[in-house]
Amino acid sequence: MSNEKSKNPIQLYVGIVIAVAILLAVTVYVGMRTARWSNFSGLNEAREKLRELPYTIGDWTAEGEMELSENDVKYLQIQNGYITRRYKNSKTKSEVYITLMAGKTGIVVVHSPEICFGGRDYKKDEKGRISVPFPILDFAGKATDDNALWKVKFINNSARGGVISFYYGASVGNGWVADDNPRVKFRNFRYAYKIQVQASENEDDDIAKIFLTDCLPTIRDYVLPCR
Repeated sequence: MSNEKSKNPIQLYVGIVIAVAILLAVTVYVGMRTARWSNFSGLNEAREKLRELPYTIGDWTAEGEMELSENDVKYLQIQNGYITRRYKNSKTKSEVYITLMAGKTGIVVVHSPEICFGGRDYKKDEKGRISVPFPILDFAGKATDDNALWKVKFINNSARGGVISFYYGASVGNGWVADDNPRVKFRNFRYAYKIQVQASENEDDDIAKIFLTDCLPTIRDYVLPCR
């Protein structure tokens, strides 16, 4: 009986050591995946590349570089990691506003830009996934045209009327995704991108979608694949 009692503390000690070892192994693995202890995650390089996006893309030319609010930049942690521009089409004179950002995955992908827009004159109308067809590479490196963004429409309730369309989505370098739970989908990636395009819309033209169709192939060249 005394021998069995003497073994219990040893067994307890061994169990504690094993549990601590497992916890440390998981912590180290997560830290390595998220670059928690590393000076290199690829994010700085991604931000630098993003800011090289041309001011002229086909018939679209950027007429101005704008700044997000200090609070937005601080909240999203995207200092030196975003561009906000107004592009104008030289033929149709249509205008769009685009924001591209690169930041920490858990913060950037869950941000829904539609919550920042609205007010007394605008009412949120409909929301859905919209396919923007052009060839991309999926996560397995296979060609696909399954490139989707969220689209949200806002209707102006004032006398002048009008509709504003927002397109937005997230990416880790292999096309844009409209996902219901992006935090989970991209949880294993160290950083991510968010795109937002807004423009007026009428019965004949969805200006934002036209811009995306024209310009996403070029934008893709300035979005680095993330790990």
